[in-house]
Amino acid sequence: MDSIAKALVFDGQVKVVAFKTTDLVNEAIKLHSLSPLAAEALGKVLSVAAYMSNELKGEKEKLSVHVQDKGVLGSIIVAADAGGKVRGYIQNKDAVLPPLGNGRQDLFKGIGSEGFITVIKDLGLKDPYVGKTELVRGNLEEDFAWYFTRSEGSPTALALEVLIGEDGTCTSAGGVLVQPMPGCPEHILVVVEDIVSSFAGVGDILKVKEPSDILKDYFGHFEIEYFPEVTPLYRCKCSREQMSNAIITLGRGDSVNLLMERGEIEVVCHFCGKKYVFSKQDVIDIWQKYDHKI
Repeated sequence: MDSIAKALVFDGQVKVVAFKTTDLVNEAIKLHSLSPLAAEALGKVLSVAAYMSNELKGEKEKLSVHVQDKGVLGSIIVAADAGGKVRGYIQNKDAVLPPLGNGRQDLFKGIGSEGFITVIKDLGLKDPYVGKTELVRGNLEEDFAWYFTRSEGSPTALALEVLIGEDGTCTSAGGVLVQPMPGCPEHILVVVEDIVSSFAGVGDILKVKEPSDILKDYFGHFEIEYFPEVTPLYRCKCSREQMSNAIITLGRGDSVNLLMERGEIEVVCHFCGKKYVFSKQDVIDIWQKYDHKI
């Protein structure tokens, strides 16, 4: 079962989060019919976004993550609500490259190191928080570690993997994130660096250990404070009313042209693939409601 487990260790000097997202990634694979390459890329962004959304304080807070790159996969967009609820979309879901083996894909070629990670957080304030950093590696693991370090001012070590089996399903997904707090003593940093080196191949570790076990086995012998675990979920918020806004975005003229050509307008949610069909009368009602508002 997927989970996000969080703890503070060394008397609150270091934050450690272990997260398992295998079920979440498999839900994305099923909804989008992802190639193995696309599954690893989108799965990694979904996994990190699930962690980030669990760090949000208010129930109505939300965030989005946009990976813009020049690789064959194209843009990746993930939206998340507080508590680990995420949904995502990848531009080229059928992209294929020769795999690296052992369930790992060639994200360096799939994404490349030219592009950006942009995170927008709606914290209920007047203006949203916007953080943006360049891609430094293209494997997303080091790219997100750099984002947290550079944009949010939190030096971060991140182990992140999504392993895809020969049948195209995810066999393991998740990671471990470690963030020393400001002023963390040097001798603690040395110990933390040694532990972090153990998480190479974290996907294989998550096949045999739950996130809570990772915290206990690797950090439990230090002074540690555990937080309640959270289950990350793939959850789309689309609705017929929300999708009707696409009719307005399309414009009155194009709406009429589509109706004349097809007799109806079909709108598909990018995040879950659900189709919404609007009849001629539906479209008339949508525009009448819009005209009444203005």
